[in-house]
Amino acid sequence: MPGLLSEMLHHLEIPSDARLTSVSTSIDPVDGAMVWTVQYKAVPAPTTYAHPAAGGRERSGSQLRPDSPSPMYMGGVVSRQASVVQLPQVPRQASVSQLPVVSMPPQTAQGGHSFGLGIDIPSSMTYQTYFAPAALIERSTHLERCFQLKCIVQTYAWGKIGLDSAVARIAFAEGSLNDDIELEESSPYAELWMGTHPSGPSMVVLDQPWKTITPLSEWLKHNPEIGGSKVRKAHKGSVPFLLKVLSVRTALSIQAHPDKLLAQELHAKRADLYKDDNHKPEMAIAITPFEALCSFQRATSIVANCANCPELVELIGEECVYALDQAATSEENVQPALKQLYTNLMLCPQHVVAQKLQNLISRIEVTVKMLRAPVDTLAMRVHEQYPGDVGVFCVYLLNYMCLKPGEALFMAANEPHAYIFGDCVECMACSDNVVRAGLTPKFKDTSTLCEMLTYKDGPVERIQGSPVGKFVTAYIPPPDVDEVCVCVLCVRVCVWLSVCVMCVCCVCVRVCV
Repeated sequence: MPGLLSEMLHHLEIPSDARLTSVSTSIDPVDGAMVWTVQYKAVPAPTTYAHPAAGGRERSGSQLRPDSPSPMYMGGVVSRQASVVQLPQVPRQASVSQLPVVSMPPQTAQGGHSFGLGIDIPSSMTYQTYFAPAALIERSTHLERCFQLKCIVQTYAWGKIGLDSAVARIAFAEGSLNDDIELEESSPYAELWMGTHPSGPSMVVLDQPWKTITPLSEWLKHNPEIGGSKVRKAHKGSVPFLLKVLSVRTALSIQAHPDKLLAQELHAKRADLYKDDNHKPEMAIAITPFEALCSFQRATSIVANCANCPELVELIGEECVYALDQAATSEENVQPALKQLYTNLMLCPQHVVAQKLQNLISRIEVTVKMLRAPVDTLAMRVHEQYPGDVGVFCVYLLNYMCLKPGEALFMAANEPHAYIFGDCVECMACSDNVVRAGLTPKFKDTSTLCEMLTYKDGPVERIQGSPVGKFVTAYIPPPDVDEVCVCVLCVRVCVWLSVCVMCVCCVCVRVCV
């Protein structure tokens, strides 16, 4: 393919000093052929002419024959097109992979940004040759190059503002691929996505033999050997997981992700709200101290919180609290009682919730700070962000966790959770299905959420990563999660995702599937 295109270019009379600026791809709607648009840029060279009587032309710059037409310059750009049938195959090497990795500055490097793990985002980045551990590579295949990804940045309202956001610092770092986008200091930068999900697909950027930008899904279809045999057979051009960086300024919604069966039902009924039919188990790995709510507290702890929060009891009813207390103390199945209690709370009329919340906040405010319960202080924080929202009361029911950098939290399907503050990396099944019921201006599907939850109670396990290399740590979720059986996070590489995110993707694909 490169030889064929080179032969075509040879006959196009492109000036020798022209600069190749880009190669883009598109699909011809008529015959379905792939079209490459090759763009060269050159400044017209000055040409002087001798008098015809002198017997010809003088030439400077590009050499023009008297009997041949000059190349057509339009604003200094020469544009050519050629139809091809496939993208160029990835170059192969026997024992070494050219991975884009960053140079490691000392932790106190000036101009960098620390994430609390001793990780600094430098002001400049370089490429080095990386020798991948043999354990990370399929036995039956050779090493492949890893390529840069141009990733989608989501500007949700809950994201951190400007350069306070880790997402912004990564996306707009020197050497990143977002030089066509201008950083807005007053804009929130919430998420950076890496994967093939249609809501935020990544692009593969190649610089050799010329610059091309191709959707990752399309690139995988034309280079199926990259993903390995299992990915190629099961996912056919898509990545089975989605990797994100999150920078959380205000609390995210009280939410849960459906299992596969429910996801299919929701997608069939409301495809406008539930964009795909896949489940979304996910793992969040903290890169700064990271606060979250996840799953229900022990039933006995919920009963104790109700005893200290009369405003909550007025909403859910004393009989529900009594039923939960009876189930917890008699070691019965608490799930039916917990479901009734939570459903009563979440379906309570909004004006009633707002009044009880005002009573709660007024009572906390007149309490001496030293005597305030930590859960009351948390309720005040969340209420400042979402006044009058029923989700504020969820802090009395769900486990509050503050992860240290490097710790991880796994969210299974149908488990309630909400992120409160901090920066993390998420690895999840390739889905964007979220059922919300509080702390959000978005659509709330409260009845569905109350019906889908497992209502398991008890503390949530903090997952401690197991080092498997100098810069690689393994985080192992439950065995029933087939998309990411072993989530491998290249910590330093992952933080500088805009430069070498494909390293993380390749490690995950090769180890996990």
